[in-house]
Amino acid sequence: MKNISNLGILESKIAKKWLLYVLLGVFSGLGAIFLYVLINFFSVYLLNHVAGFPFKFPTNEKSLFALRNVPFKPILFLIIITLGGFLSGLMLYIFDDRESGVNKIIKYFHHKVIIRPKSALIKLFASSIALGSGFAGGREGPAAEIGASIGSFIGNTFNVSNREKRILMISGLAAGIGAIFRAPMGAAIFATEVLYKEADFEYEALMASAISSITAYSVFSSLFGWERMFSVPTMYFYKPLELISYSVLAVAIAIGAILFIYLFKHAKLLTGMINYPIYVKTALGGLVVGLFGIFLPASAGMGYGLLEAAFTDPRNYFFLLMVGILRMFTTSVSAGSKTPVGLFAPLLIIGALLGVGIGNLLKLSGIFVVVNPSSFAVVGMAAFLAACEKTPISSIVLTAEITGGYELIVPALWVVAIAFLLTRKVNLEEAQVDTRLDSLVHADEYKINILEHIRVEELMETKFLTINKNETLKEIYDIFANEKYNEILVLDENNKLYGIITLHVLKTILNESLLNNFLLAVDVANTDLIFVLPQESLYALLNKIDFREINTVPVVKSLETMEVIGIIRRKAILRKISQGSINV
Repeated sequence: MKNISNLGILESKIAKKWLLYVLLGVFSGLGAIFLYVLINFFSVYLLNHVAGFPFKFPTNEKSLFALRNVPFKPILFLIIITLGGFLSGLMLYIFDDRESGVNKIIKYFHHKVIIRPKSALIKLFASSIALGSGFAGGREGPAAEIGASIGSFIGNTFNVSNREKRILMISGLAAGIGAIFRAPMGAAIFATEVLYKEADFEYEALMASAISSITAYSVFSSLFGWERMFSVPTMYFYKPLELISYSVLAVAIAIGAILFIYLFKHAKLLTGMINYPIYVKTALGGLVVGLFGIFLPASAGMGYGLLEAAFTDPRNYFFLLMVGILRMFTTSVSAGSKTPVGLFAPLLIIGALLGVGIGNLLKLSGIFVVVNPSSFAVVGMAAFLAACEKTPISSIVLTAEITGGYELIVPALWVVAIAFLLTRKVNLEEAQVDTRLDSLVHADEYKINILEHIRVEELMETKFLTINKNETLKEIYDIFANEKYNEILVLDENNKLYGIITLHVLKTILNESLLNNFLLAVDVANTDLIFVLPQESLYALLNKIDFREINTVPVVKSLETMEVIGIIRRKAILRKISQGSINV
C-alpha cells in the first residue's frame, strides 16, 4: 500500500510539472504573438508608410497590415531609426532593465538569478520599437527573454524549487524561439545547449523545453499558419567530392564567425566607453545603422527576406555576399549598442548570405565540385550559428526545421563540426561557461562527485593521541601541554573507542584545579561519537557530520572491534574539495 501511495504522489508531481510546462508554452506563445504583431505594426507604419523602406517578407510570412508602394526617403528613415533607438533605450532606462537577449538568460541561469516578470512587458515594447524602426536584429532574442521571464514568474507563483525555476526559465527561452521561428524541436535543443561553450547540455531541461516549445509553437501557428517560414527548393547531397567544397566553406564560415564576434565585442566595448545614459547609446546605434541603411537598405532591418533570397535567387550571389559582410557591421552595432534586439536570426542570415556567395564563387572557379550553390546557404547558416553560439546540434536541427533541408544533414554535420572546432577559443555569448562542471548551478553536484570517489582511508591521519578512560584530568592537562593536538581519543579497558576529549571542552573547567585529581577521562569525554570506517566515502562522512561543529572524526577498523586506526579532519576534506579535481 505504501508503494502505491508513493507512486500516486510521484504521478501527481509529474502531472503538475507537465501542466506548468504547458502553461508556460501557452503564455510564451501569446507573448510571441503580441511581439510579432507589434513589430509588424511599427515596421509597416513607420518604415514602409512614412520612410518608404524597401523590405520584403518571406514567402510564407505575410504582412499583417497593408503595405504601400512609396519611394524610399533616406532622411526620414535616418530620423525614424535614431528616434526608435532613443525611445527603446529610454524604456530600458526608466524601468532599469539594461540587459537583454539570450546572454542575459544564460548569465541569470548560471548565477541562480530569476528574471523579473516586468521584463516581459518591457522587452515586448522596447524591442518592438527598435526592430520596427529598422535595427539590424532579430525578434527571437526578445521572444526568448519574454518566455524566460514568464517562466520565472510561473516558478515563483507556484512556489517550485529553485532547480525547477531554472528549468522553467530555460523552457521559456525555448518556447519563445520555438514559437516565433516555427522551429519547436530545434529551439528546445538550442535552449539547453547554448548555456555552454563546449558540446554540453542542460539535459534535465530538455524534455521541459520540448513541451513548452511545442505548446508555444502550436499557439503561435494556430493564428499565423503552420507552414515553414521560408519556401526553399529541395536540395540534395549525392557527390562525396563536394565535401571538399564544403570544407572550404567551413573554413570561410569560421573566419567570418571570428570576425563577427570580434566586431560585436568591440562594439560593446566602445558603447561601454560612452559615459552617457543607455538611451543615448541606443540612439547612436540607430544613427550608425541608419547611415549604412541610407546607402544600402538591405544592410538594415530584420532581413528575413534576404535569407529566403539566398535560397531562391543564388544568381544575385555577389550582392548577397556583400550584404552578408556588411550586416556583420550593422548587426554588431545594433546589438552592441545595448539595443534590445536579438542575434539569433541575424546569425542565420549572415551565414546564409556568406554561404551562397562562397558556393557560387567555388562553382565559378571550375576547380571545386558544387552541385547547387543554394545548398551552401542552408549549410552556411547552420555553421555560422553553431560557430558563434556554440550550439552544433541545435543549429543543424533548427536549419532543417525552418528550411526542410533534411537531405543536407550530412554536409551540414561536416561543415558545422569543422567550423565549431576552428572557433572553440571564441564565443559570442560572454555569460557561457565551458561545461556543467564550471556552472555555479552544478557546483554542489561536482563537489558531491568528488567526495563520492574518495575513501576516508586516503585522507586519514594515522598519528593520533589516545588515553585510557581512567586517566585523571591532571594527566590529561599534562598531555595537552606537551603535545600539539586539540583532541584526545579515549579508549576503554579493551582498547575500544569510548569517546573523545577536546581542548575546547577542557578550557571550560580549566580553573577548577581542585577537580584535577578527582575527575577522570570518563567524566569529561564526549561519548556521543561520530565515527567512520576507512572504506566509506567522504560524502558519506559529511552526511554523518551534517551541521554539527565536529572537526575530528575517529576512523575505526570495523564496527565489531571498534579498534581506532586513524582520524580524519574536516579541514583535510575542505582542502581536497578546493583542489577541484581528482583521478577516478
